[in-house]
Amino acid sequence: MKPLYGYMAGANLGHWISQYGNQSEAHWDSYIVESDIERMRGWGMDHIRVPVDYFLFESDDNPGVYDENRLKYIDNLLMWCKKQGLNLILDLHHAPGFFFGNGAKNDLFTNRQSQLRFINIWKFFSVRYRDEGDNLIFELLNELVWANSDPWNQLWQETAAEIHKLSPDRRIIIGGNNYNNVHELKNLTVVDDDRIIYNFHFYEPFIFTHQRAGWIPSMVAYKTPVAYPFKVADHLAFYGGKAPEYFNGRDVVDKRFLADYMQPVFDFIKEHDKTVYCGEYGVIANADNESAARWLSDMADLMLEHGIGHAVWSYRGFSAITAPDNQSWNQPMVNAISRH
Repeated sequence: MKPLYGYMAGANLGHWISQYGNQSEAHWDSYIVESDIERMRGWGMDHIRVPVDYFLFESDDNPGVYDENRLKYIDNLLMWCKKQGLNLILDLHHAPGFFFGNGAKNDLFTNRQSQLRFINIWKFFSVRYRDEGDNLIFELLNELVWANSDPWNQLWQETAAEIHKLSPDRRIIIGGNNYNNVHELKNLTVVDDDRIIYNFHFYEPFIFTHQRAGWIPSMVAYKTPVAYPFKVADHLAFYGGKAPEYFNGRDVVDKRFLADYMQPVFDFIKEHDKTVYCGEYGVIANADNESAARWLSDMADLMLEHGIGHAVWSYRGFSAITAPDNQSWNQPMVNAISRH
């Protein structure tokens, strides 16, 4: 497998121009600024993944018309990254007709008009950024959740073909089903094209990485702090008294558990000899900092050992890498995520 050089250690800019709630210009103008990009370069990172929601720049009432005043946030970020020598992944986090949390409301795979809007957005970006080189990668869709992968395999190939008509050398990231689950890589169509990069996300075990997460009822209900590594017996109450099968009979959740769980990724690499990337991994700020740093370090070890580039979730918001006021950061975590 050819490692994704230049994209080996990065961070997501979550909750800036994606999943920003009711925020608007005041938030977009201040949440991420040029000094943040300078900081991440100073940490030793080589790239940034920026999630973007389509309705930042396109209205459902006027599809196909793109707001230049909103697109400036992407333009500015690209300029800042180039100035700092950082590469950029442009991730369509919420697409016309699809968002991973919308369930039955999604129609991207049943409505041709939504598909055409999706394709046209990427054609637009292909022309807008056609002069950019390997410093920019397109990630077509974040965290597919659908009954099966067939309609996505058809749509991403159609979209990639349209992109390559306009920007022939553009590298493209595509991810698997069930929130880019490691077990879904095998269901992606593998093509003989080095411009296509295969993506997974990793937050295992959820009881640790998402402990007491306010949007997950089972996590809210389980008040016991979870360290890392941890003994499975200490948290059987969360699982109803019996360890789930994915612990594979292990008594301790540690680096070996992470490696076992990631095995489908390693198998995919061995079978297909394709470039693989981890677009998201991370630990919620509710975890203790020392445990979070250990988990992040173990993850970095495993991914670097197998040549897998990666971007932590997230520079701000989810994790405790940076303080809520964005004035300080946790150096052990930074050390763990910046190695490449």
